[in-house]
Amino acid sequence: MKAGLPSSPRLIALLAMPIRPARPAPQLRLSTAVLAGRLLFADRKAGLGVAARRLAVATICLLAASALPLSTTEAVARPMSRVFLNGVLAPVYFNDGDSFTVLGGPMDGTKARLAGYNTLESFGPVHRWGKWSAHELYVQSKMATLNARRGVWHCHSELNRDGYGRILWTCPDLILDQIRKGMAHAMTVTEEPSPLDQLEAMRSAQAEKRGIWAHGIPEYILTSTHSNDEGYAGATYNRLVSTKTGASRKWLHGDIYKDCQEVCHETGSCMVHVAFNKRYGPQRAGCLSH
Repeated sequence: MKAGLPSSPRLIALLAMPIRPARPAPQLRLSTAVLAGRLLFADRKAGLGVAARRLAVATICLLAASALPLSTTEAVARPMSRVFLNGVLAPVYFNDGDSFTVLGGPMDGTKARLAGYNTLESFGPVHRWGKWSAHELYVQSKMATLNARRGVWHCHSELNRDGYGRILWTCPDLILDQIRKGMAHAMTVTEEPSPLDQLEAMRSAQAEKRGIWAHGIPEYILTSTHSNDEGYAGATYNRLVSTKTGASRKWLHGDIYKDCQEVCHETGSCMVHVAFNKRYGPQRAGCLSH
């Protein structure tokens, strides 16, 4: 099986375990990572490639390291990556696989949304299609985040902003790397198809069943949901993205969704709806903790 994760039920269960605050045992981070590594390499025969195994181990270690809260006197260090922004090298923190915060230089403090592709939501286990469980696709989203953090990328922008105030950047090398490894899909925000090189990379990943394509390829991926009572101007819609062309399609509707309600499109892609203000912090929706 050529896929982004091995088929071992033991490893899948370990990766999908919820991260909860634990008792302050100094050995927990190390012992969890060691156990995960042993399970992973014991299951090499499942078909996972060397590079993907290494990335999976690093992802497990990242999840294990986050299991314990830092003490009040210990500084919170965010993993720093290097990105060239319009030719200027800057330190950044990847929040997920397709967005980052700039940590220094002329653009210090600005937030970025990366155009041209999409990684799955990483705020909780919300995506589902094919034979994937929501927890398994959640792990894939975390692997996409780690993959972005491990590289040095080149991005350009005209400094336009999206609806959340983030600067829109295009990072051609990162786009192709994430798509080629099956950690992202090509995406435009219009009905126009993605560039040919991105579509070729996506077709290759799909044919080899890499990453998110390992257990099914829906006709569309449901990438966002909106309830009709959110108060946005204009018609309410959910965004669907073609897995063949990368083009976006608006799924118009008049439905009101509750937090943690799963919304499914007839073509097979599902997403759990959670209002933006319920995704993080103390008010985080209960379904995101599982």
